[in-house]
Amino acid sequence: MANLSDKIRVSIDDLEDMLGVFGLPEFIKKAESRFVRQTAEIAREVCARPKVKVVFVSGPTSSGKTTFTDRLVSELQRHGRKASRLSLDDYYDTRALSFDYEGRPDFESVETLDMRLASIDLAKLVSGDEVVPPTFDFLVRQRVESKKPPVCIGKDGIVVVEGLHGLCDITTGSFDKEQYMGIFIMPYASVMSDRRLLDSDDLRMLRRIVRDVRHRGAHALTTIDYWPMIENSEQNYYRDYLTKADYHVNSFLAYEPLVIAAMAKHDIEEALSAYEQGLLAPSVFMERSNPPKDFANIEKAVAKARMLQSWLSQIPQAKETFVPRTSILNEFLCMDEED
Repeated sequence: MANLSDKIRVSIDDLEDMLGVFGLPEFIKKAESRFVRQTAEIAREVCARPKVKVVFVSGPTSSGKTTFTDRLVSELQRHGRKASRLSLDDYYDTRALSFDYEGRPDFESVETLDMRLASIDLAKLVSGDEVVPPTFDFLVRQRVESKKPPVCIGKDGIVVVEGLHGLCDITTGSFDKEQYMGIFIMPYASVMSDRRLLDSDDLRMLRRIVRDVRHRGAHALTTIDYWPMIENSEQNYYRDYLTKADYHVNSFLAYEPLVIAAMAKHDIEEALSAYEQGLLAPSVFMERSNPPKDFANIEKAVAKARMLQSWLSQIPQAKETFVPRTSILNEFLCMDEED
């Protein structure tokens, strides 16, 4: 059973110091090294258990599952184990949806995944067979023709399965416990002023805002308006998945508020400006809302956005060009990454 690792707390003074006396590059190096060490330690543990055939990586939205999984695969390969990633995101099947009381479609629950096909493909891979995974396009929100190369790990390889529901009973239930390891990844941190300014959920929302603007064709108010669905869905599985995991990986980087907060603030201000001018585009997440409407609760989203804008104004800023090319933050910043 995993427990949340030590919470990382950074203050506004800490962030200002990073830009001043001590120098930002050194802080970035330390933060990135801590994350790399977590990945390397888990890879060594996996390799020390020859019966392990699958590593399940789970965690709430905007936790960095994709980047962590890719790094873990590379680290396993460096240790001489053949390893491949299988993303549950590609098994989305959103033809039948449920809705919350404000009409938000539920894209978060395990019922939106084709778990039957995912389980079949996983069983084939573990047996040494070749599989061509499907492809889900988040811009058009539907599965498209897959152009991915075939995946095969042979008889002695490892499949690293990543996704929001990577540790659900449907995926893990086909294996004895000695055959798999579970990882729960989530940023676990607070940003402090004279009080707690931002907590873990706020930090994930900021990551999600930045990512949705750059990856999903969604402005900041769209993400904020949809966030209650995400929060409610997470309450249904968060504790169970953490309990089933062997390790918790804290994906927070101490310097990230300098970058993410500045970018999210810009995205929020752009969306608020469009709203005030009557130019705000409808939410892409509400295209299939029930009943049909452009937003679930735009007034509440605007109020939250203005609160976030006020909080983020207190955080010093650094350019995203400081972020190393290999950083987990690029999962949210770069157009060629996905979660």
